[in-house]
Amino acid sequence: MRGQSSDDGGIMAYQLSFFCRSGEARGDEALDRLLDYLLETGEPLVGESLGPFDDSVAAFKLGTKSSTSDWSVSDLLMLEVHVGVAEIAESVIAASPNDEQGIWGCDLLASVTLGGDNPDWPLVNRIWAAAVSIWKAVPWDESSGFEIAASSPQP
Repeated sequence: MRGQSSDDGGIMAYQLSFFCRSGEARGDEALDRLLDYLLETGEPLVGESLGPFDDSVAAFKLGTKSSTSDWSVSDLLMLEVHVGVAEIAESVIAASPNDEQGIWGCDLLASVTLGGDNPDWPLVNRIWAAAVSIWKAVPWDESSGFEIAASSPQP
């Protein structure tokens, strides 16, 4: 679950996605619910809202707050939420064309994008555990597909 090196030796962005059945009507409400859960269950966070976007999309740059400053201990990651069956249908079909994973009909796609030299892996694990706890999320990434679930953190 680590970033991959590019041809020039730098770290390329890594994206981990979560397919969920949430019942959430708006992206900002879904993101608020996830952020509230994260704030209640772990280290303090720093970040900034990105947008504004339409009702179905919300995003936040986020990191674990340093205990000695108002800065993040690692590079900030991007947490993005898309809601609506129609909004995420292409992503669902691309990831599971024959619905082997039972994700067809999902109504929320949450994505974590990491880049830089110092990714916040503990925060990725917190987000993963939160998405599973709140929405029974099914994780997926481009390199491992649904097999990434085998390395799932405990909620």
